[in-house]
Amino acid sequence: MSRNPELDRLKAEQQSLFEQKQAAFQRFKDLQERTNIAHDAMQSAWDERVRARECMNREFEARQSAYAHRDSVWEEYGRIRDYNNSRIESLRCEADAEHRAMQECFEQASNAYQYGEKSEAPYYSQQGHEHKDRRDALNAEISELVREIKQAKANAEASAPKISSYAFDSAKSAFESAKARHESAQTEFRALKAQCDSAKAEFDCLQAQFKQAQAAFHRKLEEVKSERSATKQRAVDKVNMALVHEKRGAFYLGSIFGQDAKIRPRNDGSGKTDVFFGGLSATGDGVGHGHAVIDRDGNVTYLRDAWQDHEDYLIDDRKKRGVNTHKI
Repeated sequence: MSRNPELDRLKAEQQSLFEQKQAAFQRFKDLQERTNIAHDAMQSAWDERVRARECMNREFEARQSAYAHRDSVWEEYGRIRDYNNSRIESLRCEADAEHRAMQECFEQASNAYQYGEKSEAPYYSQQGHEHKDRRDALNAEISELVREIKQAKANAEASAPKISSYAFDSAKSAFESAKARHESAQTEFRALKAQCDSAKAEFDCLQAQFKQAQAAFHRKLEEVKSERSATKQRAVDKVNMALVHEKRGAFYLGSIFGQDAKIRPRNDGSGKTDVFFGGLSATGDGVGHGHAVIDRDGNVTYLRDAWQDHEDYLIDDRKKRGVNTHKI
């Protein structure tokens, strides 16, 4: 029988869409694998970034702690210096006053001797020495306060930590590098994720189109099979009415589809008749023959076209009933 152009077109469209959706699926799988690899790389970069940030934070806290300790040391020195300087300024005023009082007393004692008031001279002299002793005591206290300031400064210089930003700067640089690597990996992952999603959408679209084409092909195939079955049945009915053209032994000669046919009733009591047609033999059988089986009621129970594969039958009631079949 002739091929159906529309059926062939639908079959070709279905095959084309099948190949397209398979190619799209492979692209999706490849991108999905690359996306998963990029995700793992991004996650690894993120873990490295977190560790680098923690290290940088530790170094920052250590540096801030060192700054705080250094500041507390120098604050203590400043407290001593400011207190002692204030005290020194007050004591120097007192010492200067005692020094001037001493000079006045010694001058009065000298005048008393000079002007004949010798009895008063020892009194002024004693007063002068008392002022001198108080002045010297004040100066000694000032000297002690100055020493305390110097000692406090020396202690601060010795105990204040020497602060270097090298460790923090190195940790910060490492963090910035880790951050850049993570952001680069994140950008690559997002780009691949977008491509993967696009490939998945393309596959889903082609899958839907393929299923539609597949359904259209099967609808047309059933339609063609139905039409061919009806045509075959009408042709077989004509064969049933022409079984007596010529008798040669245990079979009859007839025609079907404009082709010679060999008609052979079965002798197994089933009442079935085999019709062979379209083969290379002059009687219709032989290489490439088609085969029809008609039951006792004139119904076609099996039909295979000429030059058609045995499995590519048009009608086979035995298949429907689950009966074992044999090839003829």
